[in-house]
Amino acid sequence: MHRHRARGAQGKRPHLILTGGIVTIRGIRIALVFADPDCLRPGVGDALLARLAPWFPRLPIMLAAPREKPSRAYAAFDTRKLLPELDLAGMVEHTIDLDLAPPDDAAPPF
Repeated sequence: MHRHRARGAQGKRPHLILTGGIVTIRGIRIALVFADPDCLRPGVGDALLARLAPWFPRLPIMLAAPREKPSRAYAAFDTRKLLPELDLAGMVEHTIDLDLAPPDDAAPPF
């Protein structure tokens, strides 16, 4: 028997606002988005990565938590060796409201 969770008012997904930006690790630019630790697992994390893809066209995306010094991550690639190398000093954080349309994909992200 399947159980369905309430998805917010009138069956909609809850409003989700995240912060993220572009970082460079080992010479590769990636999108780093701070998410709730509950989202850093298969299923939930994959769904969130899919929702974020239009916001970061042509960039790999890594979900991370906590914001201050990320110690957990989830992505479509192996994050174990990259996570300790994250340098957030130069990252400019931006608000990502997943209920709004993503920016024009012709423009580079941020």
